[in-house]
Amino acid sequence: MSFQRIRLSKGATVRLHMLKGRTGLTPNILSRIALCCSLNDPLIPDPADYDEEGQEINRYTLTGEWDAFFMALLRERCLEDNLDPDEDLLLQFKAHLNRGAYFVFSQVKDISDFQNLLPVYQDRWEIQSSSEQVHDI
Repeated sequence: MSFQRIRLSKGATVRLHMLKGRTGLTPNILSRIALCCSLNDPLIPDPADYDEEGQEINRYTLTGEWDAFFMALLRERCLEDNLDPDEDLLLQFKAHLNRGAYFVFSQVKDISDFQNLLPVYQDRWEIQSSSEQVHDI
């Protein structure tokens, strides 16, 4: 299935614009982060949970030069979830994008909160921050 445009839910659109104000990042960059966060969640998002009354985004503007990478991630996720990537790709793209926008909105109050979205590095940052504080004393 090929598609060029993706319509977000009204709620996700509002949240992405509010996040832009909080962080200074564009909705496209925020959407990429949101998509990755949702793909990392093992639960399958339900496309029926999201309306299509929000902003419409050109897929290539959203994914940029990494379009093939994002599409491969989505296809792989569909296969893992026992969904047909040819039939469910667009619906799952929208569902992951919307769910991710809600998640990122709930976790990010300003640009410094993005480090908390990366649990792999969180312990290292906490150790580094505490050692920097010791050196500051």
